[in-house]
Amino acid sequence: MKQFFRITAAVLAAAFLLALTGCGSSSSAPSFTWFVDTIPANLDPQVASAAPDVIACENLYSGLVRKKADGEIVPDLSESWTVSSDGKTYTFQIKDGLTYKAVKGASTDHTITAEDFVFAFRRIFQPQTNSPYAVEFAALENSAAVLAGTADASTLGVSAAGPLTLVFRLSEKDDNFLAKLTLPGAMPCDEAFFESTRGTYGLTAKTTLSSGSFYLYNWTASGLFLRRDVSSPMIGSLRLVQNTGSTGKSAAQLIADEKCSAALDDTGEDTSLQSVDYSDTTWALLFNSAEDSVFADQELRQALAGIARKNVDVPSSGLYTAAEGLVPTGLSVDGIDYRDAAGDPTPAPVDAVSLYREARQGMSNSDFNNVTLLLPAGSGLTQAAEEINGEWQKQFSLFFSLEEVEPEEFEKRLAEGNYTIALAPISAESGSVYNVLAQFTAQGGGLTGYANSLYATQLSASSTATGSARCSLLADCERQLLSDCAVVPLFSQQKRLLIASGIQGLVFDPFGPVLDLTETTLKK
Repeated sequence: MKQFFRITAAVLAAAFLLALTGCGSSSSAPSFTWFVDTIPANLDPQVASAAPDVIACENLYSGLVRKKADGEIVPDLSESWTVSSDGKTYTFQIKDGLTYKAVKGASTDHTITAEDFVFAFRRIFQPQTNSPYAVEFAALENSAAVLAGTADASTLGVSAAGPLTLVFRLSEKDDNFLAKLTLPGAMPCDEAFFESTRGTYGLTAKTTLSSGSFYLYNWTASGLFLRRDVSSPMIGSLRLVQNTGSTGKSAAQLIADEKCSAALDDTGEDTSLQSVDYSDTTWALLFNSAEDSVFADQELRQALAGIARKNVDVPSSGLYTAAEGLVPTGLSVDGIDYRDAAGDPTPAPVDAVSLYREARQGMSNSDFNNVTLLLPAGSGLTQAAEEINGEWQKQFSLFFSLEEVEPEEFEKRLAEGNYTIALAPISAESGSVYNVLAQFTAQGGGLTGYANSLYATQLSASSTATGSARCSLLADCERQLLSDCAVVPLFSQQKRLLIASGIQGLVFDPFGPVLDLTETTLKK
């Protein structure tokens, strides 16, 4: 099972402590500030998928269980649970007397019962919800049929055996089921309150209820602010804001300037701050393989890919390592370490020159007139791109130009398919192996214009499989994608989380994404 990171650090300077107390739930409870790319826009836990939304939901809502820093699953809103001998039935006893909180911590008469969880899970499998969590709970009885609209929601494998007794029935054993119950999608939802919001549930402060230790205090265009009723040294408030006043500063500088409590960093600069290293991005060559592209020819792609793999050097900046596949290391599938299980997906070496000669039959030099190697400005990979381009010139007498554009323009052109070759970052959104691979299907964005019916079929099958079977299907897809050379992984980009001194008990998972402050303290 994938382990979360527990962050501990040494003593925090007094000045920093004073700076953080300003937004706490009281003068004695410090605040934690986290920068987000965009202010959270959707606090509906069954729908939330963008990283800022997920992080907000993780702290705003509690579910049946919670994962501690060491990976242990412990009760949260539940008192206890039992699992049947065949591992297919989970029965939870929910704590009595639990209620939701409204904005600014106002009490409500909405009690938390087993029916709230039943309603939440039925929402996940309603086709109109379009919940990203349906794939995670595919092991529930009749989930596929309910999602397809061929079975009534009442047949889903979740039911209330009493006001405080909740039962899950699985069609097949899922060893990671308890861990999945920590996801936002598994949080309770009061049906009466949901219906009263008339389609605005979780979209405004007034239409949001909290079931967690934090409650929603304020939600504006400037940021989202959560609070809880604790005292120092516990973190009393969480601020999710954009970095609007310190653009260009490194993570270490932002923390030193007391702008935030922790920040993601990809500079590789020396620092005395505690850090957690990880990689969630693979830089890869993308060949536009749409039908009208010169790189629709698979042998041509394989020839150029073979030369690139063999001759490119890992940049010496310390920010990159050689890629072990398209999917970054550290991701898991149903509790299984994906990279370990899938192995090395790199295709066997090829006779690139022979493949190129075969591919060039029937092609003219004019077919390559408009080919460029596109990359985003500021990536630090210009030299690597020049090396690859130089080897193509040397081996095949192909003279392509490099085209560097601003990141916004780069993303736009990739989305539109307006490129021939690109050196691009492929990120593991939400830490999902499936999401990495789905980008290369028409439904997932159609990146590179790649079309392979077997690939699409196996990827679709993986969404309903579980455990090792799911992992195997995804691994087959990755190998197929790399064998066809629509994408050529080259470098794994190294990143880290920097944490201000004095912060203890922060649970961080870059692939969740998870930033859980349940047990976080700030000590002098």
